[in-house]
Amino acid sequence: MNDMIDMSQFVEAKSDQLNADDLIGAPRTITVRKVTGNDGDQPVSIFYEGDNNKPFKPCKTMRRVLLGVWGRNAADYVGRSMTLYRDDSVTFGGLNVGGIRISHMSHIDKKTVVVVMKTKGKKAGIEIQPLADAPRQQRQGGQQTPEQWADKFIANVAKTDNADALNAMVSKHLPTLDRLNDDLRAKCDDAVAERLAELMPGAGRADHEHGDQFPGDEADGWEA
Repeated sequence: MNDMIDMSQFVEAKSDQLNADDLIGAPRTITVRKVTGNDGDQPVSIFYEGDNNKPFKPCKTMRRVLLGVWGRNAADYVGRSMTLYRDDSVTFGGLNVGGIRISHMSHIDKKTVVVVMKTKGKKAGIEIQPLADAPRQQRQGGQQTPEQWADKFIANVAKTDNADALNAMVSKHLPTLDRLNDDLRAKCDDAVAERLAELMPGAGRADHEHGDQFPGDEADGWEA
């Protein structure tokens, strides 16, 4: 079986910030860990989990979107998530150079339209969709932490009664699993693997222990 090779790692732009070219092929959902401000053409830097110290520096239009959806206090952004994508229609100097845009944001319950200035004298509405599977605030008013979410996920894994249900649950929650740090993700992965082994005792055995099997046949795993 061939290991999957992520081609995106070989075309990452060498820069001190996230670039539109880094999003070629797939959007990226990030969780904010720090926001800083400074002078210059790019006054806002949004650092996120796993950013390799290459923050997202939103353009003025996206800064207006952040202001319109999450409010004035950037400190409130920490722990919240958004999905970024490459917009090929963004131009500079008459060329389609591409730019980073926001499509989804957490902490909203329905589609939100932010009216911004697109060109001189013309305004347009930018639609932001609620981020599916984003952590919600608990009834007590406190925000659910990644650790709490992981503990709840693991508890639900233990309750699954068949492999199909387990696979469906993992598929449903993949966007959130992908946003966990390495330790929490490993903890969740281990719980899924252990439960799968309980539900399908033969899945983890070596090929020669399975009895009749054609060479090259492989058991389906839970991974998407």
